[in-house]
Amino acid sequence: MKRAIFFVLLIIQSQLSLSQNLVVNPGFESWEKISKPTGWTTAQSCQKDSVSIVSGSYSCRHDGGTKYLGQTLTVSPGKQYRLTFFYKTSITGSGNGCRIWCYWKDNAGSNLTDPATDDILRPSKYLKSDTWQQHTVDFISPASAAYFYLELRTYSNSTTWLDDFDFEENISTFSHEEKDMGITIFPNPASTYLTISSTTGLKQICIQSLTGKIVWSANVSEESVIIPVSDFCNGIYIIRISTFDKFITRKFFKSAK
Repeated sequence: MKRAIFFVLLIIQSQLSLSQNLVVNPGFESWEKISKPTGWTTAQSCQKDSVSIVSGSYSCRHDGGTKYLGQTLTVSPGKQYRLTFFYKTSITGSGNGCRIWCYWKDNAGSNLTDPATDDILRPSKYLKSDTWQQHTVDFISPASAAYFYLELRTYSNSTTWLDDFDFEENISTFSHEEKDMGITIFPNPASTYLTISSTTGLKQICIQSLTGKIVWSANVSEESVIIPVSDFCNGIYIIRISTFDKFITRKFFKSAK
């Protein structure tokens, strides 16, 4: 019995050690001054707020006019990451609310172009909600990524409250996938062809190896696409699927015939 308990505790400890929030001061509990949260190297029009919070004692009230809040995080190439945070907005007139505006960076600190994640990291869609909502995004770092610049922008005629950021290597992504997203992938495993279908229509498909290398990518406009995979090396691949109303990450196994 003691041995069984030991192994259970060891597994839990190993999971915790592999999963670590990389954001400095993610819940805005520490402030250098009332307008500068600790660890956030870019902090324009930020205010310490103790009234509207998700957890802890404080949140960040971010006033608009295209103002930025950001920090740079160290990442590993070809890894699956998950970004989550809570937001609430107050909008007047034609205000757009807020959105993320992030970049992968190389060892020299230069911005990287990554077709698989560019539209996710710098989306056209704004976030608006008069109640607290959690925003979650999954993505894979490109092969030459060394850093992730995390930035959130609040725009004119808008105020955003932010709390509880989390950015970590997502070691359990595939055990928490949403099962009913209107997406069908078959056969899986696949040896010659892989069919991907969506009830809402497909927009873009990108297939990456676990090292982050893009092995197949295309913009599409059909509800179903057949992809030849016979030339792929055997193993696990990440499929990043954009439809007209969602973004989904899935995996498939390429097997021998």
